[in-house]
Amino acid sequence: MTESSTDSTTITWSVPACPFTVESSARVLDDIRLAVTDAFFSLPRGGAEIGGVLLGTFHHGRLVINGYAALDCEHAYGPSFTLSPPDEARLTQLLAAHANAAGGQRPVGWYHSHTRSEIFLSDADLEIHKRFFPESWQVALVMKPHTFEPARIGFFFREADGSVHASASYREDPLNALPILQMPSGTPTAPPFNGPAPRRFRPDTISAPAPGLAPAPPEAPEAAVLLPEPAAELPAPKFLVENASSSWRWMVMGIGIVAILGVLGAAFQVRQMWLPQVLATLRPAPAVLPPPPLGLNTIDREGQLQINWDRNSPAVRRATSAVLEITDGAPLAAPIQLDTAHLATGSFTYARTADKVDVKLTVHQKNGPDLREVTSFLGKLPDRKPAEDPEAQKQREEIVKQAAKLKTDLNFQAEKTRKLEKDIQSMRQEMSQQQQRRLNNQLPEK
Repeated sequence: MTESSTDSTTITWSVPACPFTVESSARVLDDIRLAVTDAFFSLPRGGAEIGGVLLGTFHHGRLVINGYAALDCEHAYGPSFTLSPPDEARLTQLLAAHANAAGGQRPVGWYHSHTRSEIFLSDADLEIHKRFFPESWQVALVMKPHTFEPARIGFFFREADGSVHASASYREDPLNALPILQMPSGTPTAPPFNGPAPRRFRPDTISAPAPGLAPAPPEAPEAAVLLPEPAAELPAPKFLVENASSSWRWMVMGIGIVAILGVLGAAFQVRQMWLPQVLATLRPAPAVLPPPPLGLNTIDREGQLQINWDRNSPAVRRATSAVLEITDGAPLAAPIQLDTAHLATGSFTYARTADKVDVKLTVHQKNGPDLREVTSFLGKLPDRKPAEDPEAQKQREEIVKQAAKLKTDLNFQAEKTRKLEKDIQSMRQEMSQQQQRRLNNQLPEK
């Protein structure tokens, strides 16, 4: 990828399997990244996924992305980017509005974010791509934001045979944030201030003229406020000034001493009131630790929802029992009691019957409060096998009955054969004994 800090930078994406080259404006991808990151932090546990339409041109094996239009998804099915019927109607209007835009721009693909999974196209994503972006040169952009790392992007396209490699992108690239533009340097060119001169509230002091010179007429100050001249003050008698200063100093000292003694006495009397409060204020408050997480999550395997939790969590190890509540399209949850042995396994498998499943795990602790965690799974149910033909089922049952009858007959014949073999063995022994007796009778007597 080619990156720079200017708005005109072009990012090029190409792989051998792609029959054309994808070029995008770095500023457009950075604007999409900012919107995706803002939605990522809007909700806990993964945020919300967003999407929109990519605008640009396609000419001679060169697809250029120089704009985008965001789609206002109502998230009717949860925080993932799954379109509802009103969302699909808005997407149709958005595509029609930009079909013949100025400058030759037109929809060249679409984008959306994956916050809880890796970069790939799900079945729902492929359905959107086939239905609304059927052209062979239209692409799909998947962006995955991170908390402490740069976001990653990957493009998906139709290969020469029309198929889409949806399990993963042929090439994933990090998308670094563009640097902030520098403010222009130099002296600001603000116009000079032409306001009125500051007003003077006292007239300037007029110095006495030099001997032999006529006094110059004083200039009238602008907006001057004329104050009355103070009356001539006579010097006070010396004994009056000294007596007043001495008495004032003694009075101030007395008032200060009385005030200090009053403050000290009041503080001593109420020390039991303010001292504990001050110490409590200075003492740091104990830190409140958050409860340990249970690590509740879900994984779907062909309609079998595997509910997992962290069996090594301290809360799970100290738990005496737990309750697992599963809401699968029904208004009431189905509580499942879990003992310590089941908690130690760390998983529970459930055959879901709806696209959305809400799971809540409540762990009961012996010497602590109950801990609860909630998670949800949203995904399309896999296609079920069609019902078997009644005639074929009847034939199969008939074949099973015949096989059972043959097995019974075979067992009967085997038992009959064993009985015949036993009779033959007995006859052989009897004949052998009779022959031995005849031979003994033919021997001459001694």
